[in-house]
Amino acid sequence: MSQLLVADIGGTNARFGLVELSTNAGQQNYGAQQQKTLKCANYPDIATMIKAYCSEVSASLPPFACLAIAGPIEKGWAQMTNLNWKFSIEALRAELGMKALDVINDFAALAYATPFLPAQDIKPLYTAKTSHDSAIVVLGPGTGFGMAALVPDHTQTQRGWKILPTEGGHCSFAPTNDKEMAIRAFLAQTDDHVSIEDILSGRGLVSIYRALSHINGTPAQDFTPADVSTKGLADQDPTCREALITFCNILGSVAGDKALSLGAKGGVYLGGGIIPKIASFIPQTDFVSRFKHKGPMSGYVSDISVNMIINDTAALVGSAAWLINTALTMRGE
Repeated sequence: MSQLLVADIGGTNARFGLVELSTNAGQQNYGAQQQKTLKCANYPDIATMIKAYCSEVSASLPPFACLAIAGPIEKGWAQMTNLNWKFSIEALRAELGMKALDVINDFAALAYATPFLPAQDIKPLYTAKTSHDSAIVVLGPGTGFGMAALVPDHTQTQRGWKILPTEGGHCSFAPTNDKEMAIRAFLAQTDDHVSIEDILSGRGLVSIYRALSHINGTPAQDFTPADVSTKGLADQDPTCREALITFCNILGSVAGDKALSLGAKGGVYLGGGIIPKIASFIPQTDFVSRFKHKGPMSGYVSDISVNMIINDTAALVGSAAWLINTALTMRGE
């Protein structure tokens, strides 16, 4: 069996793993072995980081790889959204001496993983009807805010699914109540375009905290995203708690909007680096009611299930599945 390199490279961390390519497609395991997490800031470029990973696990560079990155891929170039790395995919392949290198959006990888994830990696949040012949949308916060869709591919050129990568996190944030309008107004003092990602991300959680401190007339502490999340979950700080609740409520509204936009009768999946950390807290908020509150289309959205991806290495599964079921299949490997 051959080894494949898979990676999930975000704005802060990069996860790597190796997947064994089975000679029997029916017995293929998409789980990555020898997983390592590296800090992106410790490396000058992506090639150096890949070589460092292989060195750490005492592995030769595999001939095939799929990298899931937080950013768009256009015309053979990949641009990291929250990291100052831009690279030519072909030049990187040549530098690494690989036979083939695929680069896909990180949420595209997460979307592609959903049909292949074991039940223990999924935590239901809201259960409704599920159409197995309809679009699935995967979205969620991390360093940024990612979103992708998965639609049935009846031509079977991609083993039944086609990925629709998006940059939906850069859509404008739409407040739904007076407090959220005040939060947006606070952020608009320094940024004339307040996006979903400015609210629903690690830095967005801190921004909500700072905005609420200003609105409530309380001093804002120099908290990190982890501080706000930890103190909010433990109810150790009232503004952190309110910030985390507001974060989850807005996520519910955004998830409902995207479900409507894409007709996601196959379900909505919440993923990203933050979701596994707050998965037990989200049901305590108004996420579900905000998800379903869509005026005359509330009934439509009420028929869409919402699940949380609680395995923070799921994008590695998606990268492996994409590489094996799509890229290598189309190349005849």
